[in-house]
Amino acid sequence: MNSVPKLALISGMFAFGVAGLTGAAFAQAKKAAPAAKGKNAVGGFTKLENGLEFKLIKHGDGTRKPVVTDHIELNILVHIKDSIMFDSRKMYNNKPVPLTIASPKTKGDLMVGFMNMVAGDSAMFRFSVDTLKQLGQPMPPWTKEGDMVEYNVKLVSVRTDAEEKKHNEEMAQKQNGIDDKILQDYFAKNNIKATKTASGLYYVLSTEGKGDMVKSGQKVSVNYTGKFMDGKPFDSNTDTAFHHTEPFQLVVNKGNVIKGWDEGLQLLRPGAKATFYIPSSLAYGSVERPPIPANSILVFDVEVLSAETPVNQAEVDDKVLQEYFAKNNIKATKTASGLYYTISQKGVGPTATPGKKVTMNYTGKLLDGKVFDSNTDPAMGHVQPFTFPLGQGRVIRGWDEGVQLLQLGSKGTFYIPSGMAYGERGGGGKIPPNAVLIFDVEVTGIDN
Repeated sequence: MNSVPKLALISGMFAFGVAGLTGAAFAQAKKAAPAAKGKNAVGGFTKLENGLEFKLIKHGDGTRKPVVTDHIELNILVHIKDSIMFDSRKMYNNKPVPLTIASPKTKGDLMVGFMNMVAGDSAMFRFSVDTLKQLGQPMPPWTKEGDMVEYNVKLVSVRTDAEEKKHNEEMAQKQNGIDDKILQDYFAKNNIKATKTASGLYYVLSTEGKGDMVKSGQKVSVNYTGKFMDGKPFDSNTDTAFHHTEPFQLVVNKGNVIKGWDEGLQLLRPGAKATFYIPSSLAYGSVERPPIPANSILVFDVEVLSAETPVNQAEVDDKVLQEYFAKNNIKATKTASGLYYTISQKGVGPTATPGKKVTMNYTGKLLDGKVFDSNTDPAMGHVQPFTFPLGQGRVIRGWDEGVQLLQLGSKGTFYIPSGMAYGERGGGGKIPPNAVLIFDVEVTGIDN
């Protein structure tokens, strides 16, 4: 249902720097801006201290340089000699590339350059392929030392977050009018009587279904076929040509599908069959998501196979833990997240904080006492201290939170609900789905 836009492919088109349209830092000189610091280079370029050369080709009429979080659109061509590495005009059907300005992260970050341009500017930037070695990137095998990587850039627009939101709303409203006219003409031509909702979604119910309407938060199982207005299918879980013939499951209103689906499903009952006519603003909007072009109206034939309210696993886990504590006479402290813990030995000094390198001894058990992992039990085959950076997602969430409650030398026990452990998937073949985990832990080291 959701696919990756072409923009996400840009960073993979050329290995010249960090993620996004980045490759080497540069600065842009213009009449209203301070002169860039650097040395003169041949051909009208200015050479910066890091070796990048730049040349302003044409002044634009923009009045403001972009800053971090601003949204820009640009055309960009990357080439080495006569070999074109990337051409946004060809990839985007001559449309500019949308990009959000991020904080420069490395010496070789093009964001610095974008932040020294205004709308309408055209410029050329270049650096030696030798610089790739300094950035930890391989040189293309067909290049030689001294060859130049060149960027031809035109900055088309610059908008703040608020301006971008307003722009998108205006464009969506305009497109809604276009889409609605197309749909109205389509219905008239094909003698279709469709019901329109306040959002602009149209639907036709062919089979009523039984029971209550699907509700927000329910887990539904659906069969579907997605088509364009000309009837050409682009996805289906009932057509073997698309290689995934199993019911599609989702939780309604969690944002995991397009808006037209989240709304449309709540108009149906289990067993219902219907067709959704979804305007582009309730589908993928102005972003092209192959094989779906930008501003596409989508048609979905859907069948609701089942709808059920999912179990609140957090409540189930908490009840299980409360019963476990009562049965074993354990007095555990509960955090706001639902984690429980006890401390059997208080440590010394400050508690561990995110970013610190923490060294631990541990034994992990299921509620029935069965040990599934340990770095102190030779039977597990890895008797050595366990070290990890705290608060960076290197361990389960229950650990990242729980270890922050401990000092150097502390010993304690974590009682971790499944949502803060391995969830409904389980882990490692030893941890069942939705398993509550118990960890006896000891903090043996806290380093910067």
